[in-house]
Formats: sequence, C-alpha cells, structure tokens
Amino acid sequence: MCGGRVGKEIAGNEATSMTKLLLILLGVNIVALVTMTMLYRRAKKAQRQRRVEAPNSQYKSQYVLDLEAKLRWERLDLGLLHEVNREEIEKLLAKVKASSVRALAPQERAFLDRMVEAEERVRRSSRSEGTKGHPRPVPGTG
Repeated sequence: MCGGRVGKEIAGNEATSMTKLLLILLGVNIVALVTMTMLYRRAKKAQRQRRVEAPNSQYKSQYVLDLEAKLRWERLDLGLLHEVNREEIEKLLAKVKASSVRALAPQERAFLDRMVEAEERVRRSSRSEGTKGHPRPVPGTG
C-alpha cells in the first residue's frame, strides 16, 4: 500500500509542476500578445498619413497670424503719419521687437491695424488722384 501512496504523490507533484508550467506559458503568451499589440499600434501610427496644412489653406496658426501682423506694421510709412501717431507706432514697434507681438494689448494691436488701414486708404486715394504718394490736402487749410 505504501507504493500506491508514493505513486499518487508523484502523480500529484507532476500535476502541480505541469500546472505551474502551463501558468508560466500562459503568462508568457499574454506578455507576448500585449507586446505585439503595442508594436502593431506603433507601426500603424507611424504609417498613418500626417495631415499637413495646404499652402492655400484657410487656417493659419496664431504664430503665422502674429508674424503677418508684425510684417504689416513694420511696413508702415511713418512719413505719412502725424507726429503723435508716429511716436506711438515707434514705441509699439520697439515693444514688439523687444519681446513679441503677444506682448501688445488688444487695444495696441487694434491701433496699429487702424494705422495700416489708414495708410492704405491714403495710398489708394493718392493713386487715384495721381499725386504719387502724397496725402491730399485738407480742404480749408490753405
């Protein structure tokens, strides 16, 4: 009877070791599956076509808008402006050069934009009158 009990213990030990082996293999398979899934997703993401803004797109980033505004303001012909406006514009442009366009308050940006629009109106009206860039005289000033 002794031999039967030893045989059962050996069979039980083999079953336990077999169960441990199967659990280890299951764990390895799960780790391999997770790793393969991550690698697959990473490869798929790398293959995905990146959306690049078209050159004539309607959307412009804030950086591009700020850069365009800065260039527009710097092109102002200060000779056409009143002395007070010229000093204010020079002060604001110095502020932009020292830091950035974002350093300007909304009112300051609006002021610079109004000055650009005023200069464009003066240029358009002078072209239509043929005065070659000089502002037209104000009536009644002599």
